[in-house]
Amino acid sequence: MKLNRRSFVTAMGAAGGFSLMPTRLVFAQNTATVSLGNASGVIDAQLVFMTVGQNPRVNYYEREGVALDIINMSGAGQTLQAVASGNSDTSAISPVAFLNAFAGNPDLDVIFPYCWLREPHWSVAVKDDSEIKELSELRGKKIGIRNQGDTGYFGARAMLEEIGINPDVDVEWIPVGEGGPAGEAVYNGSVDAMAYWDGGFSRMEIAGFPLRHLPNTEGMSQLFGNSYAIRKSSLEDQRDTMVRFFRAMAKSTVFAYNDLEKAVALHWEVYPESKPRGVSEEEAMRDAMVILNARADKWMPREGQPDQRFGAHSEEQWQAMVAFTGLADKISDVSGVSTTDLLDEINDFDREEVIRESNELQL
Repeated sequence: MKLNRRSFVTAMGAAGGFSLMPTRLVFAQNTATVSLGNASGVIDAQLVFMTVGQNPRVNYYEREGVALDIINMSGAGQTLQAVASGNSDTSAISPVAFLNAFAGNPDLDVIFPYCWLREPHWSVAVKDDSEIKELSELRGKKIGIRNQGDTGYFGARAMLEEIGINPDVDVEWIPVGEGGPAGEAVYNGSVDAMAYWDGGFSRMEIAGFPLRHLPNTEGMSQLFGNSYAIRKSSLEDQRDTMVRFFRAMAKSTVFAYNDLEKAVALHWEVYPESKPRGVSEEEAMRDAMVILNARADKWMPREGQPDQRFGAHSEEQWQAMVAFTGLADKISDVSGVSTTDLLDEINDFDREEVIRESNELQL
């Protein structure tokens, strides 16, 4: 059973070389600025789990002596390159994308200290009236994707391989962009299905193209979603900075999850250019909630997960991810891929206090 927002609030109450586009923010002096690669390429409401802490009325990053600098990128493939090359201090990276690269280059200078999506966020969807009911029926079909560096593409490839469909031979991948153009592609028959992530599907729904999701494969049950990576060679020197940075992110996540609409409003105060134009406040908020309702529960530990710390992941989960991606014959050791050594310090804050702040802050 998933921990939803209602049970979360109740329980906590009871418990007491890229084309980089930096944001417009100007940071205070005497802080450690952490550059973060944003795979989605857009600073919209889906980022409230971290951006709410930038708002001066919340100020979690400044309290920790760090600052967040978001750099927009074009997918999980580019964010991996950005971290490995030192073009960003950290980025959210698809574990599926990483493992495919790691299989060919086990010396990649990358390590994962913080998992921010506790379950996979990718899937495959079709028009509601499509005759396609199962992933097994995609053989010989055209599948729309954002691009071949995107999480949805990597996740769909792995699921097809799991059920015996060769993703390089048995299907055709068609880049169709995002939002309305992507939705139109499946509605006009240019593609038979769409392989995206939850936020991408939400943008299609907002544009007027609702879709029906096909059941994921059994191999997805033990997996997790995108995680934040840093350069392994920098971990010792930047350890304290990264602990404080991810602690601020964890606080922001608790704040945002407690009140999503308030978090969106605070996000828009920091990034006013991300607020939709030409629509009413109510419509803009409704569209933001479509995106967040598809995503927010994935921020949180699920009931029954053995490690309830924010950012938690395990070597066993990474091994399951290797099996899921069909790379067991190429990757025998994942012990150096991730670390949980920072998590106790990252989680060293009072969640009840954060929830109180979220409840008491008046817009």
